Amino acid sequence: MSRREFSTAVKRDAAARANGKCEECGARLPYGGFHFDHVIPDGLGGEPTLDNCAVLCLPCHRAKTSKVDVPRIAKTKRNRDLAQGIRKPSRMAGAKNSPFKQKIGGGWVDRATGEPITKGH
Repeated sequence: MSRREFSTAVKRDAAARANGKCEECGARLPYGGFHFDHVIPDGLGGEPTLDNCAVLCLPCHRAKTSKVDVPRIAKTKRNRDLAQGIRKPSRMAGAKNSPFKQKIGGGWVDRATGEPITKGH
């Protein structure tokens, strides 16, 4: 799914609402020194509407994106995967998805064939 950008009309209205100031910290916005930010990130279903648009200075936008938005989106993806039973394969030897199985006596066998695994193998 591609990112949904704000329309020109929404950007125009948001800029008028901000009145030349960052809506996060209140700093004066230099010409071209601002971004239009999704309050609720697009990756989490935020719509490209005026209510979801904030005019932020570059430092505020960078901080919000890296410290708030990206971790929330990543956590949401992990939770969706978990709910659907999607998991990363275990890298531990002897795990259910490992090609090797450890016997109670300490030996290892090939899970597919049942053949014992020797040290040189």
